Amino acid sequence: MRPRPMRYGMIVALAFLGVAATRTAPLKAQEDAGLAELDEATQLKLSAKTFDDLGNVVDLAEKAIDKGLSDANKKFALTLITSSLLQRATAVSDAIFRRSPPDPRWPQLRRLAMTDIERALKNDPNFAAGHLLIARLEAMPGGDRERAKKSFDEALRLASDDEAKAETYLARAGFQEEPDKQLEDLNEAVKLAPQSAEAIRTRGMHYFGRGKNEEALADLDAALKLQPDNVETHEARGVALLMLKKFDEAIAAFDKAISISPKLPGLYVNRARVYALKEDFDKAMKDLGEALAIDRNDVGALLLRARVYQVQQKFDDAMNDVNRLLRVRPGLIAGIELRAGINAAQGNYKEAIDDLELLRRDDPSDVERAIQLGMIYNAAKRPRKAIEVFDDVLQKSKGNWSAHYGRADALLSIGKHVEAVADYEIALKEQPENSGILNNLAWVLATSPMDNVRNAKRSIELGTKACEVTEFKRPHILSTLAAGYAEAGDWENAVKWSQKSLEVAEDDDENRPQLEKELQSYKDKKPWRELQNEDADAPKDSKPEEPKPDEPKEEPKSDEPKTEEPKKEEPKSEEPK
Repeated sequence: MRPRPMRYGMIVALAFLGVAATRTAPLKAQEDAGLAELDEATQLKLSAKTFDDLGNVVDLAEKAIDKGLSDANKKFALTLITSSLLQRATAVSDAIFRRSPPDPRWPQLRRLAMTDIERALKNDPNFAAGHLLIARLEAMPGGDRERAKKSFDEALRLASDDEAKAETYLARAGFQEEPDKQLEDLNEAVKLAPQSAEAIRTRGMHYFGRGKNEEALADLDAALKLQPDNVETHEARGVALLMLKKFDEAIAAFDKAISISPKLPGLYVNRARVYALKEDFDKAMKDLGEALAIDRNDVGALLLRARVYQVQQKFDDAMNDVNRLLRVRPGLIAGIELRAGINAAQGNYKEAIDDLELLRRDDPSDVERAIQLGMIYNAAKRPRKAIEVFDDVLQKSKGNWSAHYGRADALLSIGKHVEAVADYEIALKEQPENSGILNNLAWVLATSPMDNVRNAKRSIELGTKACEVTEFKRPHILSTLAAGYAEAGDWENAVKWSQKSLEVAEDDDENRPQLEKELQSYKDKKPWRELQNEDADAPKDSKPEEPKPDEPKEEPKSDEPKTEEPKKEEPKSEEPK
């Protein structure tokens, strides 16, 4: 949640003017020896434009107090000092809170702001805006969270009206760690300030972050009624509609945002993401070009364009964008992951593995990245390394279906059919509609040389479901169904579905020679048997189990492993899901 800009300027000005109105003429000359300095400070405060001006106000007011002032004028001078310090702290803090991304010097800026606020609160410990600013600064990384909590509570206690309380609840929501606590604060903010478009929009973004897209959309629509031309709300609404797969409405939302602020590259990137999901790559590329024309080094645009190139199998162009991206942002994890995916898609498995192993060492707890690494080990015909990776994942994430699926493929590749079937079954319970799991399990149940593994009835059941899920359009899945019927001795259906697989397959399909061999086998009333031992890491003298001597041994048939860039969301504003 983007921190809300504070109303400090208005608060400070009102406080200053309110106290100024109470200033009285000096009763005794000796009590107001510092009056000249106070008058000079007052004039400078009204015209102050720079940090130095505000510092001079503070210095003059302190000098006036040192020389001597009546009680009323001393009170006025202290208020002048407090307001100037807070105004300067607020201006410094704006470089953190109102810039996106924040000024890279934000740790130093925070220290400067904190120094001024603490001085201000010594003069006026009941200044609610000062406590709120301390809370927000301490809530940042490396801050004192306990002090932040106490400062939020103090700001709420001292808040003078509902609007100030709403502002504090809104800021504290971003500090809360528990989603339910965040929502409680946001609800309070909306309750206290029902006409605050910002409070309603922020709650909508909270709903969006929790996957409650319908609730998010309702809040964002309500916020737009209050602020019809707010770009941030139109953009957030577009993202929510995108997540709901209402692509045309999402495009319309981004259209509106762009019409209001045509120089924001992120808006074009988000609209391009929708076009890419609609597979309208020309329009996606046009928008990405617009974004890069505004900012040639926009990370989100380069990342998405590389992915679109990858999908179109324009690997050289994709790699050019990734390399450019990594020059702009060296070490960017999303860029390194994407580079690994592009290399894997071209069969450059060593380079892909090197990148993912590097990232894995950097963060061993990242399960999704480890799964991607295991899949690439499988694709590189290194199943024993893949099994090591998946074993490690399952130690960290028990029952992870992706790890069970990947490990099953690896086990199948080294002939361990019983263990592979067990892993496929676990994965299938979690993903009953996954065509890859359905197909691979059906295949081993139909073609294993091991009598205790084969199960024709279940193979036909799973193979049929896999065909239904893929609308009978995937040749290798159709051939799996044929293998199930062959195992059952139903040669008519085996030949039927085997022929269908060849009809669906393209002329240049690399699996076509095997599909033709399978068809001939069924015409000869011979079931298909398959046992693999494809492992670049296996010792040269290792002896895998062999299939029955009178049955053919062919290349493995399974869904291709995922070799695209791994799943990791990314700001979410910089990369598509």
